[in-house]
Amino acid sequence: MNKSLVVIAMAVFFLVAMPMLFGQDKRIYNDGEIDYVPLEATFSLNAEDTESSVKEIRYSVNGEGIEVYSDPITLSEEGRQLIVYWSVDMTGNVSSEQTYSVIVDATPPDGFVSVHGPAITDENGLYITDQSRIVVWAEDELSGIDAVYVSLDDSSFIPYTEPVTIREEGYHEASAYAVDNVGNATAVFTVSGYVDSSAPEVLVSTRDQLIGVSGENYTNRDNVYTVTADDGISGVREILVSLDGSDYAVYSAPFRVQIPGRHIINAKAVDRLGNESTPVELQFYVDVTPPSTSMGISLDQ
Repeated sequence: MNKSLVVIAMAVFFLVAMPMLFGQDKRIYNDGEIDYVPLEATFSLNAEDTESSVKEIRYSVNGEGIEVYSDPITLSEEGRQLIVYWSVDMTGNVSSEQTYSVIVDATPPDGFVSVHGPAITDENGLYITDQSRIVVWAEDELSGIDAVYVSLDDSSFIPYTEPVTIREEGYHEASAYAVDNVGNATAVFTVSGYVDSSAPEVLVSTRDQLIGVSGENYTNRDNVYTVTADDGISGVREILVSLDGSDYAVYSAPFRVQIPGRHIINAKAVDRLGNESTPVELQFYVDVTPPSTSMGISLDQ
């Protein structure tokens, strides 16, 4: 005859999720071999006896001493825990001991964010392009990762499934958090920065105005050529100049072109993320030949 039966049950307190956050409800997780529980889990014992009735339920946690059960059991330490429990009826009959092994996971995951592709950082934050990929991942040593959630520019959090790219130029904020399999969530991690996918604007200017004659530009040998570039987001890394088809060289200061004849200046700029502009071109002739002057005499009245 079955004299007594002890049943163990687990209850979990639920954490109220913050607005727009989800996946944080505390829960029990089994990986196919063992249960994982959050620190908030409680364990209830129950016994039944069909004859003289149950006198008491006894238990021991991790072999630290025998207790008489009265209230749900709580576990205060993280890691693997062992609960041994049994019951005694009014006539002294003792049930067989039962054991329950469980792993308590009280620690949120570790979360990480990285950028694959063009990226720089300075005192103003992070700069990327529309080709950069934001990669989010997380690790949890006990129950494992359930999900990672991401949000862009205060939008609702959605599950992270693949690297994130941001197409729209300008300032953005990206947020992320991770949840393990028992509902422990990391704090929300936010990174702010700028998307810059446009090349700088380049201008070649001259000190002296070029003279247009029959569709061609002419100037003197002492004219000065200045190249400027502007990038409104990440900034200009370098300006490159080519004269008459030569290899591009880094521009450092205004210059003159004093060799007579036709010349072509090509200039381009690269911003700090590697966005390179299309070369701009200036064609002109350096004129060093003075005009010929003659005088005629006439006696016509």
